[in-house]
Amino acid sequence: MNITNNEWADFWRDTIGVNVIPADTKNKTTNIEWSIYQNDSISDKLHEEWKNNGSFDHGMAIVLGKIHRGPYVGKYLACIDIDNKKGIDEFLFHFGKLDTLEKLAEKTIIEQHQDDKDRAHVYFIVEKPLSKRSGIAGAKDNPDIPGIEVKSEGSHGIMFCTPSIHMNGHPYQIIGTIKLTVLDQVNSEALENTINMIYQKYESSERNKNGLIPISELFKVDFTIYEGRNRQEAVLRVCGSLIQRLKEIYTIDQIRNLTYEWNKEHCKPPLDDEEFESKWQAAIKRIGKISPNSEEKPIIENEELEFLKDIKQRYICIFYDQLNRLYVTIKINDHIENIPLDSKRFKSLIRKEILEKDNKTINDDKLERIVKSIQAEMIFDENIERKELSLRVAGMDDNNTFYYDLTNHKWEIVKIASDGWQIVSDNSIPLFKRYENNINPQVYPKKDDHNNQKYFKEFLNLFNLRTTKDRLLLESYLISLFIPDIQKAILVISGNGGGAKTTTFSLIKNIIDPSTIDTLSFSHNKNDLIQSLEHNYVNYFDNVSHISQEVSDILCRAVTGSGTSKRELYTTDEDYIYKFKRCIGINGINPVTTRPDFVDRSLNLKVERIPENKRKKEEDIKNQFERLRPYVLGYIFDILVRYLNYKEKHNGEIIFKNSPRMADFAESCEIISRCLGQPENAFINAYRENIDNQNDEIIEASPIAESLITFMENKQKRWIGTPTQLYHYLGDIVSQVDSNIRRSIYWPKGPNRLTYKINEIIPNLLKRGIEIVTGEKINGQRVIVITKIDSNQSLSQKEDDHKSISLSSNLNFIEPLSSYINLYIHRKGSSDIFECEKCPLAGDFHLMKEHHCC
Repeated sequence: MNITNNEWADFWRDTIGVNVIPADTKNKTTNIEWSIYQNDSISDKLHEEWKNNGSFDHGMAIVLGKIHRGPYVGKYLACIDIDNKKGIDEFLFHFGKLDTLEKLAEKTIIEQHQDDKDRAHVYFIVEKPLSKRSGIAGAKDNPDIPGIEVKSEGSHGIMFCTPSIHMNGHPYQIIGTIKLTVLDQVNSEALENTINMIYQKYESSERNKNGLIPISELFKVDFTIYEGRNRQEAVLRVCGSLIQRLKEIYTIDQIRNLTYEWNKEHCKPPLDDEEFESKWQAAIKRIGKISPNSEEKPIIENEELEFLKDIKQRYICIFYDQLNRLYVTIKINDHIENIPLDSKRFKSLIRKEILEKDNKTINDDKLERIVKSIQAEMIFDENIERKELSLRVAGMDDNNTFYYDLTNHKWEIVKIASDGWQIVSDNSIPLFKRYENNINPQVYPKKDDHNNQKYFKEFLNLFNLRTTKDRLLLESYLISLFIPDIQKAILVISGNGGGAKTTTFSLIKNIIDPSTIDTLSFSHNKNDLIQSLEHNYVNYFDNVSHISQEVSDILCRAVTGSGTSKRELYTTDEDYIYKFKRCIGINGINPVTTRPDFVDRSLNLKVERIPENKRKKEEDIKNQFERLRPYVLGYIFDILVRYLNYKEKHNGEIIFKNSPRMADFAESCEIISRCLGQPENAFINAYRENIDNQNDEIIEASPIAESLITFMENKQKRWIGTPTQLYHYLGDIVSQVDSNIRRSIYWPKGPNRLTYKINEIIPNLLKRGIEIVTGEKINGQRVIVITKIDSNQSLSQKEDDHKSISLSSNLNFIEPLSSYINLYIHRKGSSDIFECEKCPLAGDFHLMKEHHCC
C-alpha cells in the first residue's frame, strides 16, 4: 500500500509528536526558516496549509527534541545519526547486545536509504535531552573512526526523514517497526554513556593553534591515536615531555620504558621498535632546543621535585593493599603511619609540610601533580609488594602474636605475645589501615595485677545478664573479639524494651572498637552495608525487627570471611572484592530471623526488663565504664597472653572430638574460658545448650518442622513418598492446628516450595532425631525419605562430655502436638470433607477430628 507524503507528514506530527518542516531534501535545504520552530509548536492550520499546497512533495524534515503532542508529549525525540560501518558496529557493540541493525529495528524506529546500508538514523524517546555530539574528528576521511552524531533538542538541528529522497536519489525508509522505544531516565543516561564511551575511545580532541593535539590530551587514560593521524609526532612529543618531567626522578632507561609502554597502549597500531627508537633519539636531541614557553615545559617544578625527593627519603615502604590501593608507610614527626596515596590525609600532609618549609601554600594542580608523580613511579614497578591491612586487630607469626590498634594520633599499637604485652610506638611493619572519620582513639590499657580481675567483674556487672552461663558466654565472646583471623559468632540479644540491649552493644563496641557511632542501622543499599562492614571492625545493629535474605547472606559472609563485591563506580565496570572477618551483633525485641545459616552462626542471649529500682542513669554507667575501661583492657590483654601460652603448651591438642558449626570460635572461647579459671568444657557445654535452645526456637517458629515431627510420631521407622504426597499430609496436620496457617506466608504454596523449605531445616530436625533426604529418585520419580534416628544415635553427634540437657528437652509434662491431632484423617482432594485412612467414615472436619478408629 502506497503512503503519500502528506500521510507521512501526519505520522511524524501526530503519532510521533514533533514539528515537521517542508524541505527539498535532494538539495538538503528547507523551504522555510525552521529555527523559529525549535521550541514552539507548529499550528494545525499551518500544517494543513502546507499539505494543501503540496509543500511536502519534495521531502520533509523533523525538528528533533521537544515533543508537542500525542502519547509522548513532554518527552524528547533523540536521533543517533550514524554515517559509516564503524559507527554502526561500535553503537551495536556498546548498546543493547544487539548484533545487527535489523534486530534493533524490531525495537525502535530506524531509517536507511537502501543504496547505502552503512548509514542509519536511530530514533529513541528520552526523558531528558542528550548532549549534542557533532561527530568525531576524522570520521569522514577515516573508515576506522565511527561517524556518529547525536541530536535531541531543537537547537541541535533537523533530520531529513522518511519518505524524503536523499541527494543520491534513493528515499529514506523505515526498515522495521514504526513504534519508538521510550527510555526512562536510567536508560537515557545509559544511552548517553554509550555515546560518551565511543567518543572517549576515538576522539583525539581539537588541536591547538599550532595544529597539535594538546599535551594534556596525550596523557589521558582513554586517549588513542590511529594510523594515518601522525602517531610519530605524538610519540616524539610524549618522549620529550616525559624526559623533562621525570629526569630528576627516573633514570633515562626508566623514562624510555615508560614512553615505550605509552606507545603500546595508546597508538593503534603501535610504532614498531625501529620507528620508536628513531623518535626516542630525536626527542633526546630536541630537549635542549625547547623554548621555556613551550607547551612541553616540565610539569613538575623545581620546588616540587625537592619535595618529592624529601618524601622519597622518608618512605619506609610503598605497597598495594588487598583492594589494590597504593599505601605509603612514612615517618611523620615522631611516629609512623600507613596512608593511602590518594587520601585527603596524604594531601593534607603535603600541604602542611610545604607550608612549614617554604611558608607558602600549594594550589590543587601542583598538589595533584605531586601525588600523580608518586603513583606514576609505582605503576611499572614490579617489585612493589602486596600487604593485607587489618582493622583494629591483626596477627603475625602464624597468629602467634596479636596486635591491637589504639587508633590514637601517634599510631601506637599493643603487641601481645606469650611473654607479655606492651605498647609499641615506632612500629614500621604495615599492619593496620584506618578510616579517619570513623574512629575514636582507645584509652591506654593499665596493669594492676591485684585488681584487674576485680575491675573486669565490675565491668561485667554493667550488663543485664540472666544466668552465670550467659555471663560465661559473654565474657568469652568479648575476649575472642581481640583474636584476629577467626570467625566470631553473631551476637544476638533479644528481649523486652528496657533490657539494656543498646547499652550492652555500646559498652562492648567501646571496649574493642571505639568509633564515632556505637550502633548502626541497616541501609536499603547493599553497597552502603558493605561499606559499613569494611569501615568498622565491630558492627552492631540496633533495634532490628527483620533481616532480609540478602542482608542475612552478606552478614554470614562477613562472619566467615567469604568474598563480597560491590561496584567501584557506577560509571565503570570495576568491582571491589571485599574479604573480611567482622564482628556482627543484632538486637531486637524478638529474634530477627530463623534462617538456619544465620542462626548456626549466632550466640543468642536474652534479657529481661530491668526493674525500675535497679535502673542506672546513662551518665552514671558511662562514668563507671570510663573509670574501668583502662583496667578492663589491661586484663583482657593479660588473658590473651595466657591464651597464647596455652596454645604453645598444648600445641596439637584436640579440644573437641566433634566441633560445632563455628569451630574456630568455639575452640578459642573454650581456651579463653579455661584461662579465666573455668573448668574444662564449661564454655562448650554452655555454648551447645545455647545452640540447642536456638534450634528449638527455629523448630517452634516453623510450622513445617512441627508438622514433620508430628507426622513421624505414628510412623515405625521410615517414610518414603513424593513431595506432593508429603505436602498433602502435612497440610492435613496443620489444618487441624490452625487453618489460617495454610494461607499464610509461612506455609509453602506448592510441593516444590515445600522441598525448598525442608532443605533449610534439615540440620535442625536432625537434632530432634529426624533425618530427611530430598532429591532421591525411585523408578524415575523424585521422592523424600524421612527416617527416625535412635535418640542415642542422634545424641552421639554431640560431645561425649556434653552432659547438660536443654530445658526444652526435659519438659515431658507439656502435652505433645499429636495428642490433639488425629493423624488418621485426611482431606479429600481440595474439598472440605475429611476421611479416615483406617475405615470408610467421612465427614466434616469437626466430626472426623473427634473420630477414634479402632
